[in-house]
Amino acid sequence: MKETVKISIVVPVYNEAPCLVELYDRLQATARGLHKTYEIIFVDDGSRDGSLEILRDMQNQNDSVRLIALPENLGQQKAVWRGFQASRGEIIVQLDSDLQNPPEEIPKLITAMTPEVDLVCTRPSLRRDRSWRVWGSRLAHRAGALLFADAGALNLGSFRALKKNVVDRMETAGDRRYMAALMSRMNLVRVEIEVDHHPRPRGQTKYNFISLARLAGVLVAEGLKQVVRKLQPL
Repeated sequence: MKETVKISIVVPVYNEAPCLVELYDRLQATARGLHKTYEIIFVDDGSRDGSLEILRDMQNQNDSVRLIALPENLGQQKAVWRGFQASRGEIIVQLDSDLQNPPEEIPKLITAMTPEVDLVCTRPSLRRDRSWRVWGSRLAHRAGALLFADAGALNLGSFRALKKNVVDRMETAGDRRYMAALMSRMNLVRVEIEVDHHPRPRGQTKYNFISLARLAGVLVAEGLKQVVRKLQPL
């Protein structure tokens, strides 16, 4: 019988070859320091820069590494969802592959995940992004906050931890095009903690101002759906 997995770390990857070796080394050191059984699930989202080959080598070197290779670029949300579905851990940690959220912060999320908590969200103590990225993120958050009934529940950060049963509930909870919006209305017990945020050490960001503006549009549409639902007669 296979040993029960306590922690699953899901990492979506799209053209991040320059970061992957450092990410792997730091993730392994951090995961071993948790003193819990773990797995690291890399989801390659149709990379074209050699990332997939690097990830395959990592999988061959370590039994704790699992790899999901998507045949084409489906987008971060779909890649993360595939990783969530494949996770075996009681607690799932979502982490981007660009090293702006340091893997060394993962223990903070695990500590905050007490038995009564469903979801641990994070906020950076100080964002280390370019100004256009900061303003684009603020635009997306404002768009969502204006329309969501509980603005405090809308955390757009992609560094989070959740219980496996939250994924089970999300299977039937609705539109997963943007999971932060979905989880914000799921009546989850959540906490928010502060974490470090680092400049991108190498490689290029996959977001631009236009993509962040599109995200704002998705959040507005989702918020309007909620407003319409509340106005409809029972």
